[in-house]
Formats: sequence, structure tokens, C-alpha cells
Amino acid sequence: MMPDVPRSSGQRLAVWRISAAAALLGLGQNGFLVALPMLVAHSGLALEEWAGLLLLGSMLFVVGSPFWGRFSDRHGSRPVVLQALVGYIVSFTLVASALAASMAGLLQGLTLISVVAMARVIYGLTVAGMVPGCQRWAVALEPENQRSRALAAISAGLSTGRLMGPLVAGASLGLSFYAPFVIMVMAGVLAMLLVAGVADPGRDLHASSAPATWRGRRLNRKLWPYIGLALAVSMALSLMQLGLPDALQHRLAITPDRASHLMGIMLSLGALGSLLVQLLAVRRRRLPWPGLVAGGILAALLGTLLLTLAHTALWLALGTIATSIGIALAVPGYNSRAGQLQGQGAGSGLMGMMHTLGYGMATAIVALAPATSLLPLALAACGCGALLGWPIARDARRAGE
Repeated sequence: MMPDVPRSSGQRLAVWRISAAAALLGLGQNGFLVALPMLVAHSGLALEEWAGLLLLGSMLFVVGSPFWGRFSDRHGSRPVVLQALVGYIVSFTLVASALAASMAGLLQGLTLISVVAMARVIYGLTVAGMVPGCQRWAVALEPENQRSRALAAISAGLSTGRLMGPLVAGASLGLSFYAPFVIMVMAGVLAMLLVAGVADPGRDLHASSAPATWRGRRLNRKLWPYIGLALAVSMALSLMQLGLPDALQHRLAITPDRASHLMGIMLSLGALGSLLVQLLAVRRRRLPWPGLVAGGILAALLGTLLLTLAHTALWLALGTIATSIGIALAVPGYNSRAGQLQGQGAGSGLMGMMHTLGYGMATAIVALAPATSLLPLALAACGCGALLGWPIARDARRAGE
């Protein structure tokens, strides 16, 4: 085990600079979603085509996240984060350029789809390294017994990006339907400047604690409950987001426009709650990682139960906030343990792959199940996560946590 070292103000600032780079991921994801109606209206491509292009980039995280996680454990975090930022800038530059050319009548139909698809492939294969790289980098700058605090800083950055994405996109769409992507490119350049001078202390952060067998790509058997939990919570989050519009519209008897507006408010409140929990509870180390996981599972269970049963806007909002807070607690907890078992970069990459698979499975469920069943299925996913509490508790006792 590495000895604790004093944590200087420079190290604290470095962690937050890395967190600002991670915020770009949330900014890009939610900003793209908010811009979809304008893209459909002005690009000549249908909603299904844009949805497929978005899914193309996201599903490549299944390949990219584990690869870049292992790469960061072997070669350091800086090159992983920098290549992710370059890929982010190139991808959104291509999207903005393609949309500007489409507006001028230079790109249409299949040609436009091809350019945007190339941008999304670049995005998926490079930006997949952003979270595992940033998490490992932040952990390297903190004392080893404060791993959760470093991971919470990165989670807070992601939450901030998700909170700011709709605001930035909504404010800039009045200028042009491709203006949000120009702003994302500028944000990527700024992030590169922020992290350029941050030290990357050591290439083999966990040489003394991570199993040497991971260098041979063998999976630690103790990770299986955490893999299942990551899959369950990502499915629950995605099913909540996909099931809310129908629940709002039919349970409250409101129009689709009103439901969309109300959903935006609820998701923003959920993102704000997640951010506050990550800053006030996880960052200040109020709970060890087993407490974070247990508290997160219970809060997510309560939240999805409220969403399943509620028939008023207030209770639906409380359910959304509780579910978001629960997931915000659980993710740094099981990411911390995955890093202890497998090496921080590799563990984070594996958890990122499970998150992407969970989102993909939720999307497949939407195509097969009626909309009214999505929130109960989110509750069922959280229930499956709760069943994993027993092996996780046993692992925590054996680890002396």
C-alpha cells in the first residue's frame, strides 16, 4: 500500500482541472440530445437516423472504455485523456462543419450521414477513454485511502456537464442549429489547456495492490457483483429517462410539450442533486465505499418505487431526484472497489463498458416493452442490484472495510 502524502492546494486544483475535462462528456451527451429537434427540422435527416448515429458513437464505448482503461494503467493517464480531448474536438468539428455545409446545400442525404457517422466513430473510439483516464489520473493525485474522493470529483464533473449541456445547447440554438457543436469544440480546446500542465504521477499506480494477472487480461472473480451492479444501475437510469415522458403525459394528463418541459426540469433537479451529493457527501468522505454502495442502492430503490407508484408531479420529481442521488452515490463506491481489485484504469474502463451495455439493453427493452412498463422495469433493475448487496457486503467484510 502506498503511504499517505500531504495533499497540497496544487493537487486539489489539479484534480478539479481534470474534473473539468470530464465535464465535456456530460456536456456533449446532453447537449446533443437537446439539439435533436432542431437537427431533425433543419438537416433533412429523420429522428431515427439521428438516433442511430448517436447510438453508433455510444456503443463503441463498449470496445473503447476497457482498452483505454488498460492502456492508462500501463502507460499513464495523460496520453489517454489528451487523445480523448483531441477525438472530442475532431468529432464535433466534423459535425459542426457537416451541418454548416448542409445548411449551405453542400451536403445532403447519404453524404451527410456518412460524415456524421465518421465523426461518431471517432468520438466513440477516442472519447471512451475520457472517464477511465480522468478517474485514474485523479486517483493518482490523491492519497490512496481517499480514492472515493478523487472519483467523486470526476463524477461531479460529469454531473456538471449534464446539467450545463441542455442550458448551453438551448441558449446557442437561437444563433444556429449547429452553434452548440461549435461551443463544444471551443470547450474541448479550453479543456486541453486546463489539463496540459497537470502532472501524471507514475505509470504503475497500483503495481503493489492490483493483481498482476490483469496484465494478462484475467478478470478478478471478486469483480462480478460490481459488474452486475454497474449493469443494473445504468439500465435503471436509462429506463427512468425513457419512461418519464409517457408517465408524465398520461398520469398527469398533460400535452407532450408540457411533459417535455416538465421532464427537463426534473432531470435538471436530479443532476443538481447528484452534484450536491458528490460534492458534500462523497468528496468529504462521509462514507466508505461500502456505505456509498449500500446507500446508493437503497436511494435508487426508493426513487424507482416512487416513480412506479406516483401520480402527481411532486412525487414523480422526488422519485427522479432520489434515483439520481442513489446512482450518484453508488457509482463512485463500486468504481473505487473495482480500482482496488483490478487497477484504477482497467477497473473504470470495465465499469464504463457495463454502463454502455446497460444503456444499450434499456434501449432494446424500449423496442419490446410498452412504455407504461418502463418505470416498473427500472424498479426491477434496482431490485436486481439490491440482490447483489449480499456478495458485496461479504467482500467488504473480507477487505476490512
